[in-house]
Amino acid sequence: MEARGHKITVGLTPELGGTDKGMMPPELFAASFGSCIGVYVVSYLQKVGIPAEGMTIEVTYDKVTEPKTRIGGLRAVINIPGGVPEERRSAVLRAAENCMIHNTLGHPPQVEIKLA
Repeated sequence: MEARGHKITVGLTPELGGTDKGMMPPELFAASFGSCIGVYVVSYLQKVGIPAEGMTIEVTYDKVTEPKTRIGGLRAVINIPGGVPEERRSAVLRAAENCMIHNTLGHPPQVEIKLA
């Protein structure tokens, strides 16, 4: 997979018949969600002078099979090593919730798949 000259390797685990040379698509989806949150949160922290050094985003998800196999739940935990002052906590969460992936999940796009 390639976008704007950047390459990402996507794969499957050996248990699913793959070679495990890259993240599986659901893992890549979760990573996209976490990285989107990270970009928005870091931007906010920089604007208000809160250090973002060492920040991590831990994303977990649940797989469900009904009515179709899909991600049924997605959770992100933002870890900021120096902490966030109480009066800025809700603003940090708002920044995270404004990321494009979060907004897309809240307002699903029309999806079309074609065979060339």
